Amino acid sequence: MPRPARNTGTITMSDATRRPEAGPSGHLPPGRGANGSGRANAGPAEGAQRPTFSAGGNPVATPLAYPYAACGKLFFTQGGSDFAGSAAMITPNVLLTAGHCVFGAGQWSQNVAFYPSYPSRGSSDPAYKFSYSYVAAWTGYTQSGNRALDYGMVWFDTAPGQLVGWLGLLWNVSTSGRSWDAVGYPATPNPPFAGQTMDEATGMFASSTTSGVIGLTNDNMEHGSSGGPWITDFNGSPREYANGLQSFHVNDGDFTEYGPYFTADVKGLLDWISNPANRHS
Repeated sequence: MPRPARNTGTITMSDATRRPEAGPSGHLPPGRGANGSGRANAGPAEGAQRPTFSAGGNPVATPLAYPYAACGKLFFTQGGSDFAGSAAMITPNVLLTAGHCVFGAGQWSQNVAFYPSYPSRGSSDPAYKFSYSYVAAWTGYTQSGNRALDYGMVWFDTAPGQLVGWLGLLWNVSTSGRSWDAVGYPATPNPPFAGQTMDEATGMFASSTTSGVIGLTNDNMEHGSSGGPWITDFNGSPREYANGLQSFHVNDGDFTEYGPYFTADVKGLLDWISNPANRHS
């Protein structure tokens, strides 16, 4: 069973290094929130063409509309240095991001702050900024660097999702014929990216030599996009389910990024951080 370990205001999952084998698929529903304007992107109709963009990542046209409203830029401190990544709400209180955004250099991230739809909201907007309460990750990542577990979660007592909405969560689903929209804030390669725009890239499955990891084609969004969700549909629904995230690339300039294949482990971490007994001083 997991047991909490307390460190400068954060928590982890200890004694939880084993991963279950991929099993039945599962999902949790999305939510629009008070400010979740617009309709989720249902994807092109059968036979329809997507708008023509340049290859790879392109700026999101409507960062304040759902499901993009649930996504944003993440700022944090590790080892005395400041960093930025990407993230998305998956419940009213829980943010999904990369494991290396909540734990790095042998310590937990501090000063974690989430800016939904960055930089589209003004400082007077009630959803402008949210400061963290707790973070969590599997010890398979924090102790062993297992890239199949390179995801982390952030708990906010302030429940940002009530305002901006949250993505559904999807795990143990087939990758055959599936496409994903990767959303994040890449700063490299520069150009075309500078880290100041919410960008997205739509791609399909690519194999990986790393166990428990999959690739996403047509995705050239590198540093700064880490933790950004891979959004897809569930049984023909609008594209509003997180089913992966940006984790790493192999070669600079490649149009394939990699991230953990979501198994029931992702739901296990969500359950753990959502349990009040595991969030304590």
